Amino acid sequence: MESREKGRYVTIKLHSSIRHPGQDEEKHELNAKGLLIEKAGKSYLKYEEQQSGKSIQTIVKLDSTDALIMRRGAVTMRLPFVAAGERPGTYGSGPATFDLVVKTDKLDFKEQEDNSGGRFNVHYDLHAEGSLLGTYELTITYTEGTI
Repeated sequence: MESREKGRYVTIKLHSSIRHPGQDEEKHELNAKGLLIEKAGKSYLKYEEQQSGKSIQTIVKLDSTDALIMRRGAVTMRLPFVAAGERPGTYGSGPATFDLVVKTDKLDFKEQEDNSGGRFNVHYDLHAEGSLLGTYELTITYTEGTI
């Protein structure tokens, strides 16, 4: 992954669980190489993933009070998280884009004291048109270096 941005190469492990109403829990894992970027006193993870053979660029703003996941490519998504609150978000695939409400239950980010890695965790509900789409838990851990 080439980038003009200054950052440190990191190994990223992402674990997510999704519970849609009336369905069993789904679990997903992703391992990726990425960049940890420091900008205006905030930390951002930037990585690329493949889904059905198509590329998705993801940027995660890491924070315990005001975080954000942005994806673009085969999927476009903007999920803003605010501690114990809700914010409007969007999700799109192809020509269709949906407005979402992101209700955050838990938001936590901790960096290791030596800045060699960190852990980001968020629990949230996604709503569209007044209906609950699902309850999500996402944990991202990263360590300096490559896979």
